[in-house]
Amino acid sequence: MSNSTPHSSRFSRRTVLGLAAASPLAVPRAAAAVSPDIVRFSSEMEPLVRLIEDTPRDRSAAMAASLLRKGVSYRQFLGALFLAGIRNVNPRPPGFSLHCVFVIHSAHLLGLEAAPEDRLLPLFYALDNFKGAQDRDLKQKAGDYTMTTLSGAIPAAGRAESELAAAMDTWDMERAERAAVSLVRHRSPEDVFGLLWQFGARDYRNIGHKAIYTANAHRTLQTIGWRHAEPVVRSLVLALLDFGKDQTVNGYAWLDQCYHTNIGRLMDIYPRLKPAWASAAHNPEASRELLAALRTGSPDASSQAVASALEKGVPAGAAWDAVHLSAVELAMRTRGASVIAGIHAVTAMNGLRHGYHAAVDPRTRLLLLLQAAGWSAQFRVWSESREKDLRPFPITAIRPGAQPSVDAAFAALAASPDQAASHILAAERRDLVNAAIRHVLAKGDEVHYYKYLAALIEDVPLAATAFQPHLAAGMLYYMKSPSDPDSKVLTEARQLLKNA
Repeated sequence: MSNSTPHSSRFSRRTVLGLAAASPLAVPRAAAAVSPDIVRFSSEMEPLVRLIEDTPRDRSAAMAASLLRKGVSYRQFLGALFLAGIRNVNPRPPGFSLHCVFVIHSAHLLGLEAAPEDRLLPLFYALDNFKGAQDRDLKQKAGDYTMTTLSGAIPAAGRAESELAAAMDTWDMERAERAAVSLVRHRSPEDVFGLLWQFGARDYRNIGHKAIYTANAHRTLQTIGWRHAEPVVRSLVLALLDFGKDQTVNGYAWLDQCYHTNIGRLMDIYPRLKPAWASAAHNPEASRELLAALRTGSPDASSQAVASALEKGVPAGAAWDAVHLSAVELAMRTRGASVIAGIHAVTAMNGLRHGYHAAVDPRTRLLLLLQAAGWSAQFRVWSESREKDLRPFPITAIRPGAQPSVDAAFAALAASPDQAASHILAAERRDLVNAAIRHVLAKGDEVHYYKYLAALIEDVPLAATAFQPHLAAGMLYYMKSPSDPDSKVLTEARQLLKNA
């Protein structure tokens, strides 16, 4: 990824400033006064971010439609919305309100995949989600978060990487922020994220959000441009350092996790692996064996199973197939309060897989794969601690139904996701993706409908042909039924776009 050039727009900075000052849509919140030390963005982006921040939630859709109609580009609005979340929502903890930042890439992907008349709808959902997050952040006990300019000396370029590594190892937030700023200013995107992948993948706590944030920050910056990276990376390192060394979250403290043994395992096996270990080739038989190990093994045993398979010549592609099968299977098995663990197993593995493909250092790639295996067990073990919410259901147990069609699948969805899944094993995956996107863009009223579907759209084509139908069936296990009401936000957006 190379640095992006400034993006031009027919909608000038002067016009944005004019709307921000005069439009009745822009009524500033009492708590949104600009302070001298607030982080400000580029002259192109700052007025648009302020307009997004200050427009009341119930008027935001009309504001967005007006801006897009008058010439603000899709990319510019997407970037401003992402940066508004970065500046306005506390990255600690890395979840909850911060989903308004995480969802930007997923919304963008669904827009790219959607029918032409629907391509802007995810943008409106993401905007409304940000406004809700902004309101929740305002009510936090810690006060309304706003990112401010850094104080203290920024490390010299030659010390940035070692400073960031030391700060992350000691869980020192202020030191990490300053080092991150220096790294962004002096190093390439590949260098910066080459280090961040390791820290994004080291800590499962809060069910994988740290890896999810790292991957989605990287992907969104690829879309909006590296020139916006500094505040994004500052927010990211703060999120990665949340919980410290002692707090137990979702069943695990820092020292309980597979990361520590995987570092030693990496150093042990990497010198012995053949150069072709990272091949994307598939081996369904080996994947099934690994899946069986991931179903029962501890986090450490699951990581070791993958390490041993790689040493025996099983390609990384086959190991990833087992990881994704394990994650989607958990999404199929979880019920009640544990459903969110299954959803996050899928989206966290998607984040780790993205890092695996984006990382340049093969040792980092190996670490991400070993962590994915360990995390798949950590998700499962935590879900098993709430046994009443977990049913036995192997993903390979799905069999084709009598009516192999997407229409039959959605018709059966309200009665039984299992029955619905059986109808799509022999259906065309493109038909399923199209129907799933239309469905989410009509009825999706929560960020995970976007994140979960986007993760599967990305990951299913990477799997062996034999496993793709079963993984794609997973889309139906977090999906509104046809009888559920349409989203009010998206209904309004459709009408605004129709009238534009």
